[in-house]
Amino acid sequence: MSVSTSPKVVVIGAGVNGLACAVCIQKCCPEAQVEIVAENWSPNTTSEISAGFWGPYVVGDTDPEVIKKHSSVTHEYLLQLAHSPLAGDVGVQTISGYYLYYDVEQENEIIKSATDGYRKLTPPELARFPMAKSGYFHTTVQVDVTPYLQWLTKRFTEAGGRVHKRKVFSLSEFAGQCDLVINCSGLGAGDLLKDEQVFPTRGQVWRVHAPWIKHFYLFKPQPGQEDIYILPGVKYTVVGGTGQVADWRTQIDEQDSVDIWRRAQNLLPSLARATPVKVQAGLRPTRTTLRLETELIKLDGKQLKVVHNYGHGGCGVTLHWGCAVEATKLALELLNHSTRPIQHIRSRI
Repeated sequence: MSVSTSPKVVVIGAGVNGLACAVCIQKCCPEAQVEIVAENWSPNTTSEISAGFWGPYVVGDTDPEVIKKHSSVTHEYLLQLAHSPLAGDVGVQTISGYYLYYDVEQENEIIKSATDGYRKLTPPELARFPMAKSGYFHTTVQVDVTPYLQWLTKRFTEAGGRVHKRKVFSLSEFAGQCDLVINCSGLGAGDLLKDEQVFPTRGQVWRVHAPWIKHFYLFKPQPGQEDIYILPGVKYTVVGGTGQVADWRTQIDEQDSVDIWRRAQNLLPSLARATPVKVQAGLRPTRTTLRLETELIKLDGKQLKVVHNYGHGGCGVTLHWGCAVEATKLALELLNHSTRPIQHIRSRI
């Protein structure tokens, strides 16, 4: 399909990364006809089981500088949202709290460079957490993912975007039908592309009512044990969790529930009076390395231009806006459009 002045772009996936890409390409190429094709939409996406907490960490073998770049852009963008009149409706807030470690840890340079007030805990502060030998305090951002996805969807459709609820079985469905595909299929990329580097990392969390908890708490235990996190959101506090590699179960594991609750209360005894709301389990779309690149695919004798953006693991929210900006830049290059508008969407809401 020849590229016109009004290119047709299809985004596969309606999680946080797919929606962010769709909004970004609209903003940078307003003449484009953009549509999203996805089987699962809010409130039934994997993104919505996450706590929506901005906290970068290693994603497989991905270059740490790539994580730093995309997470920093995302933090700047979310921070603007958190301080805007939209914050309450969109579900974005600033939140301060504690990173705690079983052993003595070096400073996290990515978090330190992007967030406010990053400092080492004082001895009296650390004494409140007998499980920890070191720790840091800082302010970051957190997203209530369901209203955020719904806001992105509304923003997309009001700008003329179209949505289609269906499963995509093959990229050949789009050969000759559009100028470009942005593939944000997450865990589905394993089947869609026969990508053997894609695998699930199962996560299970509690959502509880505990309005007296105002800070976040993340504890990194000794190797072989699960992280503990207590993350107060706009509506509920998320308590987790698990990181079970190559585990496809989405049903609730009662033993996991008991273990999570026990470990979290050991870290923060004030959780004892929390009111449980629900337990959720989901599959983080993990890959040996983040895939954010272009590909030209020959399908049925036709060439399909593709930008891949998947494999974010548990960092989907943390990376989403930075990855969307980069994916949009790659898309504009494939479409032979100017990439100058990119500089205007890095942090603008």
